[in-house]
Amino acid sequence: MRRFLALIVLHVSAFGSEIIAYYTPTCGCCSSYFSKLEKKGIKVQRVKLSPEELGRMKLKMGIPPQLTSCHTMIYENRFIEGHVPPEGVIRVLKDKSIRGVASLHGKVSGLGGFESSYFVVNKDNSFKEVKP
Repeated sequence: MRRFLALIVLHVSAFGSEIIAYYTPTCGCCSSYFSKLEKKGIKVQRVKLSPEELGRMKLKMGIPPQLTSCHTMIYENRFIEGHVPPEGVIRVLKDKSIRGVASLHGKVSGLGGFESSYFVVNKDNSFKEVKP
């Protein structure tokens, strides 16, 4: 699985795709999470926002309220919400048929790590949990 993921990350890096990550500077886990994604070959442009601005961003993107987390990343008008594992991030980069992915904040993400599962959010805002 790791070899497969490495090949996908190399393929994604070849596109030069960059994810824009919106976060509040007071959150300690976000920078650690972004760094871990970058170590996997995923480019992340970081943008600091106030909590109010970040809340407005989430509303504008139509992220289901029950799936919101500490930061929101945007790629081509699709979102990555929370500490989604690399497989979920790559899914957003490749699959234009979905609106985004999200993971609920838990113990692992509190330390800046990847959560063990994520939700795929469809165009109609329905979502389903995925456990890689």
